[in-house]
Amino acid sequence: KRLQEAGYDRYAETLYRDLAGQLTSPGELALLAVLAEKQGNHFMALKIGKIAGARGIDVGALSHPLGVIPDSADISGSGKALAYAIARQESEFNIGAVSSAGARGLLQLMPGTARQLAKKAGLQFSQTRLTTDAGYNATLGSAFLGEQLDRFNGSYVLTFAGYNAGPNRASQWVARYGDPRGKDIDAVVDWIERIPYTETRSYVQRVMENYEVYKMRISGKYDIVGDLVNGRS
Repeated sequence: KRLQEAGYDRYAETLYRDLAGQLTSPGELALLAVLAEKQGNHFMALKIGKIAGARGIDVGALSHPLGVIPDSADISGSGKALAYAIARQESEFNIGAVSSAGARGLLQLMPGTARQLAKKAGLQFSQTRLTTDAGYNATLGSAFLGEQLDRFNGSYVLTFAGYNAGPNRASQWVARYGDPRGKDIDAVVDWIERIPYTETRSYVQRVMENYEVYKMRISGKYDIVGDLVNGRS
């Protein structure tokens, strides 16, 4: 805590990682993650959960923390669980993340896309805020997710594939491999396995897992079969 307060964030993160790799008590690991959260380091709080999980320690909700998206964000386009599911996979809750392709912030938005979304929402566009304001990024990212869900008639599978590889590619795969919408669970799983990009195939699976965990955390309910088959109704 004192390292962060003194401006030595890099050293503080090294200490967090070292402790996450050494502590064996789930309670101590939870306290470490809470400390990171209180310092506003949601990225490190998630890392602590992931490091502990990789060591075989049951850390429960630490692997899927809440808190990075402020209450002021308008995430009605996607809903809270979906916004968290995407953000966990896209940026690991690193608000300042910038990809090699130029995607920015919590939900990894391209500036051009974000500019269009801001205009539709009646918000002033700020590229700087994409990597400094989690609420701003989440608001625009949620709106984009809502648009993609509408485009794909509520299909989470196609929305996730499109978010990672681009919506046009997702549409091309529908033309090539058939339409998974309205099919039974085996057909939907087979469709996912046919996705030709290894990264996108894994992405769809991981985000769906994230989504079900966050649904359970937020509402106490989950339905992975229904969500795979029916999507958002």
